[in-house]
Amino acid sequence: MFLKPFRVKTQTSVKSSDRKKLRSDILNQYPCLTEQDVATLVPNKEEMSATKICTSGDDNVLVYSVAKNPIFYDIFKRLYPTVYTLWQFPEMLPTFRTWPPVFSKLQKGADLMLPGVIPDKRPSPKMFGNLQKGDLVTVTVAGNKAPVALGKALLSGEDMYMSALRGKGVSVLHIAGDTLWEFGDKSNPPCIPEPVPKSGEDDDGDNKEGNPNEAVGASVVADLENVKLEGDPTESVQGTSDATEVDDQSSLGAALMEGKDEGGSDEEEDEEEQRDPVAEMDERLHFCFACAIKGRVKKSELPVLTGNFLRNYMQPFSADKQLDIKKSTFKKFSKFLQLKVKEGYICMKEQSKGVDVITEIDKSHLGLRDIEVPEVVEAAVAGKGEQTEEETFTPLSFTDVYCINAATQDIFKEEGFSKGDALIVADVRQCVTNYIRNNNLHREDDKKQVTLDPVLAHIILKPAEGDLDHMNWEQVINRVMGKMQQATAIISGSGPPTIKKGKLDPIKLDVAMRASQKKVTVVDNLEDYGIDVKVFSRLVQRSLACSCSVAPSEQKNKGPQVLIQGNQINFVANVLIDKYKIPRRYVTGLDNAPKQKKKR
Repeated sequence: MFLKPFRVKTQTSVKSSDRKKLRSDILNQYPCLTEQDVATLVPNKEEMSATKICTSGDDNVLVYSVAKNPIFYDIFKRLYPTVYTLWQFPEMLPTFRTWPPVFSKLQKGADLMLPGVIPDKRPSPKMFGNLQKGDLVTVTVAGNKAPVALGKALLSGEDMYMSALRGKGVSVLHIAGDTLWEFGDKSNPPCIPEPVPKSGEDDDGDNKEGNPNEAVGASVVADLENVKLEGDPTESVQGTSDATEVDDQSSLGAALMEGKDEGGSDEEEDEEEQRDPVAEMDERLHFCFACAIKGRVKKSELPVLTGNFLRNYMQPFSADKQLDIKKSTFKKFSKFLQLKVKEGYICMKEQSKGVDVITEIDKSHLGLRDIEVPEVVEAAVAGKGEQTEEETFTPLSFTDVYCINAATQDIFKEEGFSKGDALIVADVRQCVTNYIRNNNLHREDDKKQVTLDPVLAHIILKPAEGDLDHMNWEQVINRVMGKMQQATAIISGSGPPTIKKGKLDPIKLDVAMRASQKKVTVVDNLEDYGIDVKVFSRLVQRSLACSCSVAPSEQKNKGPQVLIQGNQINFVANVLIDKYKIPRRYVTGLDNAPKQKKKR
């Protein structure tokens, strides 16, 4: 969590009332500490601050510091002690002992493997006490009782024994040498000597050789003194160990390294750990931008929407890898483009509120001189024969139909139709006309009038109309259709139509407010029209270069809804009507679109 630099959001002093509450929370979560111990950790008069930080993994953490040394950090109301606190109370948590060479691997982000653990007792189901999965534990180095890391048990004590001490044992949360440790005074762990167990030694045997405790205990101090404080805090910390321990330590250290990456070499593991995904994404963005400016954008195509520039001009040069702005240091594409404006590559202007366009490009910029656009990428850009998932969508056709029900089936049975059949308006008119003619119901004296037989009279007459015996042709047909059940026939390609009885719910477009007064466009009922919400979400995300996600609907028995960052009603409506061929009458909420400012 703290291997990479974090960002400080706010820092405030802790009031006396907050200190009292913090002491109570510490006592509740760590009953092994006494009130006097907690008073030592959280004093009344010393300077104390609470710092809100955001880690590289976008986790919000609250760090409590006394005299500028972090003592606890809070995540979801759970307090975790730092190494500075553990050095004052080294026995407040269960401890796992390991060898000094393993310490440098833990600093790189490795988990503590069970083969690298030095047990205190003979192997038994209770060798680790009553340890449960998820319990907090500390990690020490042989020869020194001072904890060097805080972790979480990945197995219970009994499961560790049943696994024959193989596999992962502890997930390291915080370790001496990481950025949280650097947030304090960067002091070294105290040396609290302890006997160093030997490989194969009985649990009650003591190490009585010379004085190896100080040498092994001091090895961690040497490791921390070699930490490169300028640069990447995740770099390995090179340490030395006592020569008398090399044989035993090397075998256990190798077991830990093997457990972290089975089948891989140490050099490959180090290379992978040194790769920074954020730096890689930044480098990819700069390269794709340069390739797009030099080999793709034509001045005749300007101005270009910034969203289209990312999707149509930069993305093809990413070698089939997604350009994810959120995984870069810029977080937003607009910030990246603003940097390029300052460097002189492009000029931009705001076309409308929230919509930016690139108006000018400088192909003679010195930064483009050494850029060579790969031929294979250019070929891929030139060849657009492959159809995307969005392009293969077959638009649906919607037709209003009328289903024959029990009230009207007597009119249509002579035409071979039965209850439940769906007819278009023309077929309904033809069937009613044939029924009138076959039964000689048309009047000779007035061709616009129809004589009502008992069947028609029962279907179309209202109770107040009583003994009415004739009616206009159009009125008869309209009343018959009014008695039938309305439905919609949805036709996709050459397949049979899907009949949706009742009123077809339209695609609903709405604008909602989220946290920090940010707007989000909500699109409902897409699946009723045969639209894949995931494909639609990707289309919007690539076109607008904005956040777009699929979430369950807030209403029961409704399909998923699409959430789009900002007010994008106009764009979504154009895509649905022009691309997906959805009739405008089936799209509601168009009045929520942002109002266009009048040009003076």
